[in-house]
Parts: sequence; structure tokens; C-alpha cells
Amino acid sequence: MITQGTGKSAVRAPLDEALEGEIRQLDLTLARMWQVLAASLVVAGLAVHLFMAVPAGLAVASISLLGGAWFSLQRVWLRRPSARFAVVANGVVEGLLPSAFLLAIAVTQGPAFALGSYVPPLIFAAMTVAATARLRPKMTLLIGVMHAALFLVVYAVFLRPRLTAAEMALPLLAPRLQVTRALSFVLGGTIAFGVCHALRRAIGRAERSVRSRDLFGKYRLAEKLGAGGMGVVHRAVYCPEGGFERTVAVKLLHAHLAEQRSFIDAFRAEAELSARLVHPNIVQVLDFGRFGEAYFLAMEHVEGSTLGWLMRRLAAAQRVAPLTAVGWIGQQILGGLAHSHHGARDAAGAVLHVVHRDLCPANVLVSASGDVKISDFGVAKALGDATFSETKTVVGHLGYMSPEQVCADPIDERCDLFAAAVILFELVAGAPLFRRANEALTLMALMHRDVPRVATLRAELSPEWDTFFERALAERPGGRFASAEEMAAALEELTGPSAAGREQLAELLAWAQETKPVDEPEAPASETKPTVALTGKSGTVRLSPSAAGGSQRPPSG
Repeated sequence: MITQGTGKSAVRAPLDEALEGEIRQLDLTLARMWQVLAASLVVAGLAVHLFMAVPAGLAVASISLLGGAWFSLQRVWLRRPSARFAVVANGVVEGLLPSAFLLAIAVTQGPAFALGSYVPPLIFAAMTVAATARLRPKMTLLIGVMHAALFLVVYAVFLRPRLTAAEMALPLLAPRLQVTRALSFVLGGTIAFGVCHALRRAIGRAERSVRSRDLFGKYRLAEKLGAGGMGVVHRAVYCPEGGFERTVAVKLLHAHLAEQRSFIDAFRAEAELSARLVHPNIVQVLDFGRFGEAYFLAMEHVEGSTLGWLMRRLAAAQRVAPLTAVGWIGQQILGGLAHSHHGARDAAGAVLHVVHRDLCPANVLVSASGDVKISDFGVAKALGDATFSETKTVVGHLGYMSPEQVCADPIDERCDLFAAAVILFELVAGAPLFRRANEALTLMALMHRDVPRVATLRAELSPEWDTFFERALAERPGGRFASAEEMAAALEELTGPSAAGREQLAELLAWAQETKPVDEPEAPASETKPTVALTGKSGTVRLSPSAAGGSQRPPSG
């Protein structure tokens, strides 16, 4: 295993092992390349010697033949499990080759011709580049020092005694220049040594950067999709040892919250609760874990957008959603709520009666194929479990909270039905219902029940729509639909079968992603930022930012 410049830490061991395997393959490729080159030089050298009567041709052919034989042997050694000797021996041979060619040219063509030939420096450069490409710093330094030393020995012992006085007077053949040449070979090997180390360090830094975004070797984090008070959601790739890949969303608990036991417990409770919610209209939680000090949730990734983003695009283009698409969205949301309210069960088989408490367009995801899924179950409940008994805190998006939530009164599943009704009203009307310019005005609109008759806002609506919303948005829970199933049945009577709505919704999302209006409005603060409604002993209501978690928000195109 190669460890030059990288250390021998256990963290780097897999990378070094993989790198050594790749370099071994490169060694084999280069050895084969040198075999082909040596064979070509043998043929060329013999041709020059036989047809042009140049003695150097025979010397080149002889050295090339020996080189080809060596690289053939090298390919055999490199296939063995332990090839350290082959690697070191190959470095020595590569360091010898430039001087061997220099000596062969001097014997056949004379010392002056040999010192002026470009062949030995070219071979030295080729050997140095090959060693650098294999990321072997010691080999580059060995080649540079060996060739410099051998060059000076060949010059002093064999070349200089055979130079005439006239030749010695030439600047190209002067002794000082040969010393400079030798130093340049050492310098070349030293530069290649530094380049190899820099490359290995760069690979190490890149590997550490990847590992820092790699959880348990299974999840590789990509770009950030969204953030909230409790965590940050990233697109991620699930890539276990089996080799397959799957895109998921990973929610990381904020580091400052990971230091508090109550938030860790709440995050774990969210994972346990969400894992019980297995339904086509609910974003599935796949995994929960800890990596170092980071806690994370792995969730199903929905390729599409949030319903809130789609509604803002429609508003910017002054369009309203087709009623069939509205019916489809409503039926899918209510289907997910029906499962969470009455279908999800604990390990003992008891119904969990999971209440979302934070249903809003930002927490409803729409896929490119027209699927609708509710996300972020359990966040508000987790925060409520941690602090409700002390501060009577309720978490939610104010524009979609039911009156009993705002007043911190006891709640049940019907608070989710109220939020679903607000979403449906805004889809039908193409305008916000309770949301205003700021939270105070939003709260006033909600408490004063400022609900217009929807049939007056859209010509094709029948009076039965007003009847539907009067019940769905009733101030007291007892006046609303008793269940998500009952509300879904009433909605189906208004819109008819909604099977075609899926295709309409997919087409609507494709239009929204392809067409970006210049005056697209920003997401209102009351929609994107959860708020906390506090009811103190005096009965007054105060508002403050929430610590609730953010939604999974796929790219919106």
C-alpha cells in the first residue's frame, strides 16, 4: 500500500488501498506501452543500421530489446499480490534508461554528438512524467537523482576524456554546463516529487470532503433543499454496499439543538412516529440515525415542488387551478390525513390518532407525476411534547391554524381538517384566506372569521361550495366534518371523480416549472416560517418565531 505523503490513518486506509489498486493497473498499462515502444525502436534501430549504415541504430535496437524484455518481466511481477520489489526495481530501471541511451549514443556517434542529442533528456522527461502520473513521489526523486549522478559519472569517466580541446571549448560541451545539466535533472525530479505530494494531498482533502458529507457510508449529501428552526433538509443519495443508488431526502438536526437532550428525544420521537405512517399520500420516513454528533432522518424524496410554490406561481400568472385538480389534491390530502388519524397503529396494534398540527401548502409536496404527499408529520407535536406543559406552546403556520390551536385549547383530528379546508379554499379562490401582510393582521382575520363566500369569487362555482366551506371552516370543532373520510366524500360530490385531476396537476406543475413570471411573489412569512401562539394566564396572545423543523422542499425548477 502506498502511503507517501498521506499518513497511515485508518480513515485513509481504504482510499490508499483503492488508489494503490488503480495505480497498479496504470503500471500494467504503462509497461505494455513501453513494450510496444521498445518493439518499435528495435525495428527502427535495425532499419537505420541495415539501410542507412548508422552504427547508433544497432545500439538503440539493442537497448530497446533489453528494455522490452524488462517490461515484459515487469508485467508478470505486477500481477502478483505483493509487487513492492517490482515497483522499486522499475524505478531503478527508469532511472538508468536515460544514461544508458546517453552511453549508447556516445559509443556509436561520439561524445560530442551524445551530449548534444535530445534523446536522453526526452527519455528522462518521459520517465519522470510516468512516475508522476502514478503518484509515486519517491520514484520521481529517485529517477532525478539517479540520472544526475549517472550522467556525471558517464561524462567524467567516458565522455570528457574523449572530447577534443576544440570541443571542450564549445559552450554546449563545457564542464560547467554538464554540472548545470545534472542539477537540472535533480531539480526536475524534485519538482515532480512536490507535484506528486500536492496531488496526493488534494486527493486526500477531496476524500475527506466527501466523507464529511457521507453518513455511515450509506448517505451522500448533495444540495440543501430547505431549512427550518429544527433542522436542514438535503437531497442525498442512498448508496449502500450493494451498489445500487436511490435519491432520498436527509434532515439533519441543527448542531446547537443536538446538544439538548429534549430536542434529541423530540427528533427521535418524530422518527418513531413518522415511521408508523406508511401511506401513498404521506412522505415515508426511511431511517433515523446518528453520525458523530449529528442526528438525521432519511425520508422519501419527492421530485417536484411544494404546493405553496405552485400556488404562488398560479397567483403570479393570475390563474386558478382547475376544479378537477383541486378535487384530486383535496382527496389525496384527506386520504393521508385519514390514515394518520385512524389507520396508523403502534407496535401493539393500537390506533395512534396522529394529528399533524402543522398542515399548510409548504408541507404538501406535489410530484412531477401528479402525486400529492403530506410531509413533516410530528414536528409540531414533538415540540409540543417538550414544552407544552410549561409554556402552553402550540406550533404551526398561523394562516392555517384552527381557532382552538391559536387559543391553546384541547385539539383533535379536526384541527387538521380545518387546515385542509383553508388550503382547498385558497386553491379554489386563487387567493389567501386568512393570511395577511403580517402575523397580527392574520390573527385578527382568523379570530374574526373573515371568510368570504367562495361562490362569489369564481363564476363556475355552485352555492354548494359555500355550504361545504361553511362546515369545513366552522369555528368550533363540533360544527366541522367528523372525519377526513366524511370531508372527502363531501368534496367528491362537488368535484366528481378526481382521477383525471392527477394528470391535470402534473401538467400544471410542468407549466409552472417552465414558465417563471417576472413578478412572482415571495413566499409570505406566515406560510414559510412556523409561528408560536402563546396563551398566558391573562388570556392574551403573543407571537414569536418557532423552533419547529422545516419542510422537505424539492427544487422548484
